[in-house]
Formats: sequence, C-alpha cells, structure tokens
Amino acid sequence: MQESYCESNNFATTHSIISLEDVISFALEKDATDIHLELDRPIYIRASKGLESISSICSNDMIADILCRCGITHDSWHSVDDAFTSNGIRIRAHIYRANHSICGTLRLLCHANLSLDSSKDSDVLKMICEYHDGLVLVTGPTGSGKSYTLACCIEYINQTMNKHIVTLEDPVEYEFIPAHSIIHQRQLGIDVDSMSQGICDALREDPDVIMVGELRDRDTLEAALHAAETGHLVLATMHTQRAVMAVHRMISLFPGEQQDEVRSQVSQVLRAVICQRLLRWETSFITIRDILLNTNAVANLIRNRKEPQIVSIQETQSPMKTLEMAVRDAKTQYGSAQQLHALLEQQLS
Repeated sequence: MQESYCESNNFATTHSIISLEDVISFALEKDATDIHLELDRPIYIRASKGLESISSICSNDMIADILCRCGITHDSWHSVDDAFTSNGIRIRAHIYRANHSICGTLRLLCHANLSLDSSKDSDVLKMICEYHDGLVLVTGPTGSGKSYTLACCIEYINQTMNKHIVTLEDPVEYEFIPAHSIIHQRQLGIDVDSMSQGICDALREDPDVIMVGELRDRDTLEAALHAAETGHLVLATMHTQRAVMAVHRMISLFPGEQQDEVRSQVSQVLRAVICQRLLRWETSFITIRDILLNTNAVANLIRNRKEPQIVSIQETQSPMKTLEMAVRDAKTQYGSAQQLHALLEQQLS
C-alpha cells in the first residue's frame, strides 16, 4: 500500500498491535460472528454477550493486508466487498470509509461442516434438493443464516447426485470441492457483470442447478423465473420476514400490467420458500423456520391474489409451518428458560 491512511495515536500506548490472523483466531475462540475494525482504534468482536473489545488496535498493516486479500492495489475506492480464506475459514469482508478514517466488518462464515442434519426441517430441505426444476427461496433478515443453508443444500447435492451446479455470488462465500457433481462458482464483478446476465449465461452451460446469491432486482428475478421455467432447479435467497411475503415481494417487483402474468408464472415454477431466523442462545445457535411448499392449493391462491389465505394451509398441512408454529416448537425443544422464550417471542413482532 502506498498510502499511509493515518498517523498512529495514543491508543497504541494502551492497546497492542496484532496480526489479522491473530484477531481471527481470537474471534474463533470466542465463537464470534463478526469483527469490527476502525484504523488506529480498538478492535471489537460480536460474541455471545454482544460487542466487546479485544484490547488490540487495528493497524495500517492490517487494513492493507485485508485490501490485498480482496485484490485491491489502488487507493481510489469508497467501499470494498469481497471474501477470502484465512485460518481455515471463509471470511466476508466489507471495508469502507467513515469518520474520516477507514473501517471494516469481517463476517466469519460458519466453519462447521456444510451438512444438513437429521432434523425434520433438514428432511424438508433434502426433499427440496431432489427437485429437478423450479424455484426455491431461502429468505429471512440479515444474519439469519440464509447463505449457510443454501450452501448446505448445494453440498448435499454435490455429495449425493451427479449434477452440474453453477453458482452466482457476490462475493463467493463458501468454496466447494466437487464430489459427485461439477461445480462452477462465478463471482459478480469478476466473472459476470450482473446476476441476470450470469443466469442467462448459465442457461448455455448445460446446468442442472443454478444458485443465485440474492434476488435483488426485477431483471435477476425475471431471469431466475425463466431458468426455473425451462427445466432447471434455481436456488436463491431473498430478504423477507415471512415465507408468504416472498410471493408478494416477487410480484411487486413488476409493474401492474405484468403482475397477473407473473402471478401465473410464480404459481407454476415456485417449489418452496424457507424463511428462517437464527438466534444465539448461550454457546449455540437456534434456527427457526417458516416453511411454505407450493401445493396445488397454494398455487391456486397465488393465481387468485389470495396470498393471506396461504397461512391457513401452512397451519394445517405438514411439513409446512408458520413462524408462530416454529417458535412454539422451539420453546418445547429447548425448555422453559424465560429469557429464551422472550427471545423467541421477539421474532414474532
């Protein structure tokens, strides 16, 4: 790095300067999910008790190291989004300018084995992975484990089926080692110019499965619906608070004159929506899932603009369930701790 981003200040006299690898190692020991950086200021991690300082400062060399790992060799940037591998795990990095300084957030991606467990929810996910075509959405708020769930699905397919899998990501978060499947991972801005173009490209690559990191806009959704309609299994994420909201979100991305046509298309190609929340409880995480499968009855409600009635089908047709049912199941499974029950109830607000 040619630029010296700022002069050291008196924090260096009371806080030690350590390497990026040491910071990541400490964060892993604490089961932290995120590392927060600001040049020449104390480093913070988000662990079980929230944000806490690790009594070390973020040095100019640490920022330069992260930027180098992200392939940035110049100074004319405002923010950087990328991912890299360190200490045996994948890390998603966001480096940005703020407070007349340089800041960053490093998300430590789940370093457990990418596998679907033996729970009932995982049985549903395995069933979904065996679909030959259609659109499957994993939704939820930021930090709910959508990418990890999607990665577990891809790895399940990779380990059990002979498929050609094309992923479109921004950035590549989990790196897969081909087992029974061929896997080609493409990164936005490096391998493709846009998600929608990446999907169109993928259709010429004889794929069985297309994974789209996020359906952010109408062009990407339109391309994903077309891919699902033409005999491919499309797995994607979307930000919604409930499973049924994903249906409304997809349709609302299109102008009014197209919405009836899109409703019909969604009713035909949608296979499932898994909306999840990830709760930290003591030293572990609890995942609760709102599950919607596109049965004939659900498809009929979508076509006829009656999405609110879908909830009643979720409540009565297993293995579907609403978020309220998932919270109730979690209370039963994890005991009667009042603090946990309060945490679960917050997910319904």
